[in-house]
Amino acid sequence: MKTVNSLHSATTHSAARPGKRPSGTRTSLAAAVALLLGAHIAPAYAASFDPNIVIKGSAEFDSTGSPFEPINASQSGEITRIMAGITSTTTLNGAAINGVDPLTGTLTSIGDGFGIKFNANGNADNEPSVVNSLFGDYSLSLQNNSATDAFLVNLRFEFSQQVDTTDSVKSNTDNGEFAHAQVALRKQDSSELLFASALSDTQLGNQQFLFTNNFVNSASGLGGKLSDSGFLILSFLLNPGELLQLGDGNPEVLLRGAADSGLFSGEVATLLTVDSVVRQTTETVPEPATLLLTGIGLASLLASQRRNRAIA
Repeated sequence: MKTVNSLHSATTHSAARPGKRPSGTRTSLAAAVALLLGAHIAPAYAASFDPNIVIKGSAEFDSTGSPFEPINASQSGEITRIMAGITSTTTLNGAAINGVDPLTGTLTSIGDGFGIKFNANGNADNEPSVVNSLFGDYSLSLQNNSATDAFLVNLRFEFSQQVDTTDSVKSNTDNGEFAHAQVALRKQDSSELLFASALSDTQLGNQQFLFTNNFVNSASGLGGKLSDSGFLILSFLLNPGELLQLGDGNPEVLLRGAADSGLFSGEVATLLTVDSVVRQTTETVPEPATLLLTGIGLASLLASQRRNRAIA
């Protein structure tokens, strides 16, 4: 298991509210990272890609070990693995993990990949309601074993997230409500490939950083519903023998929330799959001397054809 510091106490939520958008190292990859957002278009599944490309990965629950029990609230989750079109699933209900965690494997077909999702909600009608941080981790390695050929590997990252809070009692002693969902993906060197976060907070104010503009807070007001969804294509050009690793030891998926007198809810769903693997070819460009000889040859052929017509 990877280790991270929990962002939430097991017994209180007042000191664990999210702050500003975390800083990160963003790169324009030489490996050609392309970001495309839009409606979901599913790739063709179970078509094997070139065996020179070896993609291994995993999805797992909670970097800190077993998830905490929710307090006067409910929480659930699911991690999935798709290999050769066959899906395996491990679920989270409360603090109980049912199935294999982490799910690991080698991806061999278009559409293979891993998924992580969480749901949480609470109603502080009689007592405070808390869901401590639920973490989900992705790791993926892409290896080009060819000694001669480069390959363009396209990964599809699909996501949706929604948070909502309602404050029933407003007073100086009420801690308010918040729900926070976050998705991030980084390379092993911590360079950021994508980031999105949504925080609904009835006391300190809302924050939302969209995939399309994730350095500007696009939200305002206190509490209510915030959502974001779409997909991205991450493109990596792997040269012969090159290895690329995604995942830097920090959680890629996070969900948490709490309420002192009102309601909160949140959900986040992600899916990382192989979209395409394309061997790169280089068209042969004639050298100038070759072009010159070709031109001379064509001129001679035309002259010969003219002479033959004149004789006829």
